[in-house]
Amino acid sequence: MTVMRTSLSKAEFASALGMKSDDMFVRKMFNIVDKDQDGRISFQEFLETVVLFSRGKTEDKLRIIFDMCDNDRNGVIDKGELSEMMRSLVEIARTTSLGDDQVTELIDGMFQDVGLEHKNHLTYQDFKLMMKEYKGEFVAIGLDCKGAKQNFLDTSTNVARMTSFHIEPMMDSRRHWMLEKWDSYTTFLEENRQNIFYLFLFYVVTIVLFVERFIHYSFMAEHTDLRHIMGVGIAITRGSAASLSFCYSLLLLTMSRNLLTKLKEFPIQQYIPLDSHIQFHKIAACTALFFSLLHTVGHIVNFYHVSTQSIENLRCLTREVHFTSDYKPDISFWLFQTVTGVTGVILFITMCIIFVFAHPTIRKKAYKFFWNMHSLFILLYILCLIHGLARLTGPPRFWLFFIGPGIIYTLIVSLRTKYMALDVMETDLLPSDVIKIKFYRPPNLKYLSGQWVRLSCTAFRPQEMHSFTLTSAPHENFLSCHIKAQGPWTWKLRNYFDPCNYNPEDQPKIRIEGPFGGGNQDWYKFEVAVMVGGGIGVTPYASILNDLVFGTSTNRYSGVACKKVYFLWICPSHKHFEWFIDVLRDVEKKDVTNVLEIHIFITQFFHKFDLRTTML
Repeated sequence: MTVMRTSLSKAEFASALGMKSDDMFVRKMFNIVDKDQDGRISFQEFLETVVLFSRGKTEDKLRIIFDMCDNDRNGVIDKGELSEMMRSLVEIARTTSLGDDQVTELIDGMFQDVGLEHKNHLTYQDFKLMMKEYKGEFVAIGLDCKGAKQNFLDTSTNVARMTSFHIEPMMDSRRHWMLEKWDSYTTFLEENRQNIFYLFLFYVVTIVLFVERFIHYSFMAEHTDLRHIMGVGIAITRGSAASLSFCYSLLLLTMSRNLLTKLKEFPIQQYIPLDSHIQFHKIAACTALFFSLLHTVGHIVNFYHVSTQSIENLRCLTREVHFTSDYKPDISFWLFQTVTGVTGVILFITMCIIFVFAHPTIRKKAYKFFWNMHSLFILLYILCLIHGLARLTGPPRFWLFFIGPGIIYTLIVSLRTKYMALDVMETDLLPSDVIKIKFYRPPNLKYLSGQWVRLSCTAFRPQEMHSFTLTSAPHENFLSCHIKAQGPWTWKLRNYFDPCNYNPEDQPKIRIEGPFGGGNQDWYKFEVAVMVGGGIGVTPYASILNDLVFGTSTNRYSGVACKKVYFLWICPSHKHFEWFIDVLRDVEKKDVTNVLEIHIFITQFFHKFDLRTTML
């Protein structure tokens, strides 16, 4: 009986919806539920609403939305009332505010789509006609209340049962914190087992190379007198030299884009985490930095010890350097007057420059300098080959590690495809700071959906290239990219093609290099595929989804094995898919075989089937 007497104020009702009490949606929804208009929602009124959403007919749910828009309760919705509701929904979604002209244009378009452009208001029958296209969505409408275990949906439909992928955490107060740590640790190992295996293998090889040289110069090179003069430092520097030679040589293979693209065409890609090549590149580079610093510090100590030796001892040390009878070289001689010393100093400076400009902050804000400084890698390898030619502490060994990766990288670069400047066909500024660029496709360009290219614009910084996913499908006779303005270059590109600034007489062109393999280009090989994108990371799927429905609907691609594809997109708010909504609509129209099932999850809004989301 106590429950039956419970009632909700407008503030409590707003709190249950996770909204403010002065929000228009709350006011209108409260007035609909509060049938006796006494300013509070009784348990009976709330129960009737729950029953309506969980078991009510589609027409009853449509009537709620109609009544919410009908402010003056005269039985019709005029354009002013519809405009007011749309503004409130846009504000709820935390998306870009609409101006008066935009709202008017949007409403006129809605009226025109259903042939009601001659009317200034909607009757209930007109409203049902307008909502006919979305009738399926209203079957599973509910209200997402904070703390509720369910969302009062019509559970007779399959789509309603898919309320969320969220799994409630298991609350077990008796579980020891060490067991929780162990579970998270084992989960991490399971999810990253392939990466961990190759990382373990990399460090085993690196450490073995260090230990082998260390033992050799500590116990097996007594006849050279190096250890007697330099101490344990010679073993450390020679060991670190072997390890850094391996790391630097391996760096070339991690950034051989054409090689990685080719490997993705073979089954071996299932056993090598090729998509983690950039992360592995960074790890190998940091490892090389560590051994480089160890090698540098060790040799400074070694040269100090050598500078304290007599001329007779130095003559026994090496035959490559000759001294006059009365000259005793100091540490500056070894650093700045020998091939090994001079190349070592230049190598250290070059290495520091490359690593400093590779810092994420600098790379994001000054990509041009990052790319130019990274181009010094050619000088780095040349100096490494020269560095050991003086044979001060032993024969040069860097070439043994470098020759294989060097030949592979040289062949790949020589075969890399660079296309002539391509004419821009069309540009379009889209919401959320995204620009669509459509340009001509070279006749000999072949690519797979999901692949990416390196792109530059001749209008500014023509030599500075950036990586972007192709959003056009392989069967289309043009190329397109959707680029979100985030860094200096992308903002410059967007501002350049802004209609307020753009001069068509300039005739800018696009240069591309590629295509290169993406992480999801093999989607067509699986009978059931689950594709997950987040935010702007959805761009590869603009190409993939178009390619999918084209291949399955026209039977043009005999190699497409897909019988069902689930596409899930997780994004923070509605504004992140405004530009992509046309792509999804076009794909749904072409999908005559119903092979594709789309789910969009908004993390900063309400439940997918919430009334507010559906209305928006």
